[in-house]
Amino acid sequence: MTVQPIDRAMILAAGFGTRLRPITLKTPKPMLPLDGAVLIDHQLAYLAASGMKHVAINLHHLGDRIRNHVGSGKQFGMEINFSDEPEILGTGGGIKKAARFFGRKPFVALNADALIACDIGELVRAHMESGAEATMVVKRAEEGADYTPVDVADESTVRGFGEGEFFYCGLQVLGPEIFDTLPPSGRPSCLIDDGYRRLIERGGKVGAFVYEGYFNDMGTPERYEQAKVDVSNGTFELIRD
Repeated sequence: MTVQPIDRAMILAAGFGTRLRPITLKTPKPMLPLDGAVLIDHQLAYLAASGMKHVAINLHHLGDRIRNHVGSGKQFGMEINFSDEPEILGTGGGIKKAARFFGRKPFVALNADALIACDIGELVRAHMESGAEATMVVKRAEEGADYTPVDVADESTVRGFGEGEFFYCGLQVLGPEIFDTLPPSGRPSCLIDDGYRRLIERGGKVGAFVYEGYFNDMGTPERYEQAKVDVSNGTFELIRD
């Protein structure tokens, strides 16, 4: 089977970073420093190294800081489009608003705060070969983890959320069916509750790509401090442009 390349991606960067306050009151989470670098620079370089040529970034909280820093994307060898959200739309609403950028083709979506070393090429191949409408990267949860559990069958298909041995890692491939499932554009929504759950309820297939490598969502001060340590000691290697 010939796997069609995916060269479009979205970085979800509109959030407030509430749990990281007061750091994020003046600095949007995608702009947090890591070992002399800036988080979103790594994310863009990561996507570029995986063949992404066109990237959409949604903006709300301190969005101009991100826009002014990133610019056109030329330094990463890609074209960047910004999707402004005067009212924050959530993960589902942000993706829905950017639908025109992707047309009816599959694309990669990455949370701006997800430090992950997943092979996106392998993820895309697994998605295309499975026939799924969407594929989530999941990781087996350690005891005491505070992530929403994901129920996975045969380490390949997502059955639901709220129970299970895995959790979602903030990286996924989405097909155009997700736009048909999410609420109308302009309405705030959650990708999990208003997208994935509905897709599964309607008989759609959501694939699970089991990942075993490094992951840190930098969602709390403790996780951010751990990310800084992991980058400085080489546990996680930033991609620098």
